[in-house]
Amino acid sequence: MQFRSPTIPTKESHGHLYTAVIGPFKSKVGASYFARYGRNNPHIRTADDAERLARAEPMMEQSIVEESMTDEELSIALECDAQNQHEYSPKLYLALPVDLITWQIQIQEKQHA
Repeated sequence: MQFRSPTIPTKESHGHLYTAVIGPFKSKVGASYFARYGRNNPHIRTADDAERLARAEPMMEQSIVEESMTDEELSIALECDAQNQHEYSPKLYLALPVDLITWQIQIQEKQHA
């Protein structure tokens, strides 16, 4: 889980919420990259390493674009993505026959009707 803190998190200030805290990172992109790829990664020793590698990683392009958006722009973009996924998702409500023979019989009956 990523969170912002106006102060450096300590066991006293955040220990009741988290068992460990990693960071601080300069951006959400760096924090996301570290969350995905940082564990036991010898190439990431500092938050700056995570930032540099995140910005060089093509898979992080969408996160980089989203980071530059205002909250309103991001909200609109996410709403559009959700709407597109709904519109273009396959409609799986067709009743399909259980076996090929049943299907062939149904097709033949429709053709001869």
